[in-house]
Amino acid sequence: MFSQRVPRDRSPNEWASRLEARRAAGVALLDLTEANPTIAGLSRMGPLEIAALAAGAAAEYRPQPRGLAGARAAIVEYYAARGLDADPAAMVLTSGTSEAYAHLFRLLADPGDRVLVPAPSYPLFEPIAALEGVRVASYALAWDGQWHLDVASLERELARGARAVVVVQPNHPTGSCLSADEIATLDSLCASAGAAIIADEVFLDYVWNDSGAGLPSLLADRRALTFVLSGLSKVCGLPQLKLGWIAACGPSRLVEEAVSGLEWIAVLFLSVAMPVQVALPELLRGRREFQRRVLERIAVNRVRLGLAAERSPECSVLAARGGWHAVMRLPGRRSEEQWMNEFLARGVIVHPGHFYDFAVESFAVVSLIADPLTFDDGLTRIEQSLVES
Repeated sequence: MFSQRVPRDRSPNEWASRLEARRAAGVALLDLTEANPTIAGLSRMGPLEIAALAAGAAAEYRPQPRGLAGARAAIVEYYAARGLDADPAAMVLTSGTSEAYAHLFRLLADPGDRVLVPAPSYPLFEPIAALEGVRVASYALAWDGQWHLDVASLERELARGARAVVVVQPNHPTGSCLSADEIATLDSLCASAGAAIIADEVFLDYVWNDSGAGLPSLLADRRALTFVLSGLSKVCGLPQLKLGWIAACGPSRLVEEAVSGLEWIAVLFLSVAMPVQVALPELLRGRREFQRRVLERIAVNRVRLGLAAERSPECSVLAARGGWHAVMRLPGRRSEEQWMNEFLARGVIVHPGHFYDFAVESFAVVSLIADPLTFDDGLTRIEQSLVES
């Protein structure tokens, strides 16, 4: 009776079951994975933002499939402040990045077609693709003291046929960014293969280790059809308002056809609420104070994480350029699952590397925007575990 696109077995894995049991028992836990800015004490809406959401125009329903012109113009201004050119006519608003992915998979791929996603990376792509009847294959981000694009794996997967390649800049959770040369290689390979690029840039405002490498955005003149994704969740710390966008660039003929297709898809849903579209110019104007708080929190927690690693020579923190997360390499004398269970037994929640398709063990992923006192306490318990285990 039910579609094969919805998984039959939705039971949690062993670690998640243990976590659920401890929460149900009322055990106090230190959550080092908390990345919701509204819970981490970083997201606030002031009177100007609230007034904008309550504006009279927000009560009217005059849907525009691509999004209100004023909202798209505000996004263009946001990019202009970063030195990037966006075309409001080549932009479509969505109810968030997840919907943006779904729209793009519908636009670019027929059932059974393949899209390529990075590994390691956020484990969101496969279920969204499966729901759209699209298959997922991975290309590698390789670690040799720093992260870099495994060009051979990308070429190999493109040769097998792919409708699109997903890039996350900065990557979640590795915090890595493709270099300018790697972006040029990606662009060339995708153009030659007839594959689009989907660039998830939700963490673009949080490049905290620039090293003179420049802003790692793919919003530029491209040989390949390219879609840049972002939204209020990370730009302004307002995930509850559910607004994202797709900005297209590349060959003009392909961009025009793509945006026309996205507009047709958007007509079927008209999912972006009017109040948030009307308020978007004011919401984006208020982003800098939120981003300042986030960057300060990240800086504090990175220092604490570095000190913890210095005190525990068996543990190291992988180098990164940005984002909201950090990756810790754990001693190999225990499996990743054993470490996660040990930390959980001490009341600390971290994510195992296999959640993000790390090819080898053992890694742990933590949020750099978690409350600093919680972060510090959790790291102390992890250090104790490394010494005593």
